[in-house]
Amino acid sequence: MLERAYSLSQEERSRLAEAVRAAFAVPFLADVEGYIWEAVFHYVKGLAMPDPVLVGRRKLLFDAVSDDGRGWSLKTLLWRHLGVGASYEFVVQRADIFKKAAYFGFPAGLDAQSSPADLGCALIRHWNQKFEQDSIRQGVTDPRVSMLLKSLARDRFTYVEYAYPPLDEDEFEWRWTDSNHVGLQGFHGGKVRVKWYHGQKQMFEVQQVPESAFFFEVEWDRCEAGLFCSTMLGLAPPAGGAPKLL
Repeated sequence: MLERAYSLSQEERSRLAEAVRAAFAVPFLADVEGYIWEAVFHYVKGLAMPDPVLVGRRKLLFDAVSDDGRGWSLKTLLWRHLGVGASYEFVVQRADIFKKAAYFGFPAGLDAQSSPADLGCALIRHWNQKFEQDSIRQGVTDPRVSMLLKSLARDRFTYVEYAYPPLDEDEFEWRWTDSNHVGLQGFHGGKVRVKWYHGQKQMFEVQQVPESAFFFEVEWDRCEAGLFCSTMLGLAPPAGGAPKLL
C-alpha cells in the first residue's frame, strides 16, 4: 500500500460481519453495495446516517463523515483475489480532460496523441480539484477510503481502510498501455496506481490488499418474504404457518 492503512476494532469487526449477514437475509436486497454498504458502514462506525429519502442524494466524494473530521469514500467490488498483496482497481471519477484541457493548464488542447506526461498531469489536477472542493465542503480533514471486496458467491469478504491524500503530479510516471493509446497508466513507486481510458473517460485507482485488512466469512440465508414482512411490521404470520428460510 502507498498510504497508511487502518484496522477495525474487534467490536467493529463483529458489527461488520453481523450487518453483512443481516443485509443478505433481507429478501428484497440483491447485494451489499451502494446505499446498503453506506448503511452497513455507518452502523459499523456508530455514525448517524442521513435518510436519503428525506435529504436526497448528493454526488460528493465522502459518503460518511464523522464529527472529528474523518471522511470515508465507500466502495464495494466483486473480486476473485482477496488475499494480502492482491491488486484491485475501481473507478474514482469520470475525467474528461480533453474537454477541460485549457482549464487545467493546457491551452493548446489535449488529445490521444498528446504526451502521456501532459495527460497524466491533467488527470491529477482534475481529480485533486474534486478532492479539495469536497473536502472543504464536507469538513473532512482526515480523508479515507473504505473498501469491501466480495467473492462472487458473497461468502468471503475483505475489508480495507486507508488514508486518501491528494495526488502529487510530480511523483508519477505515465505510459500508454499499448501503441494504440487506448489506456494510460500512472506509475508511483514502480507500481501502477492510476489508469485512464480516454474512450469512456473513466479514471481508475489501483491498490493492493494490506496486511491490516480484515478477512471474514459469512454464512447467510434469505428470509422468506412473507415472514420478513410480518416480523418487521409486527403482523400476524402468513396463513399456513411460518415459512421456513430458503
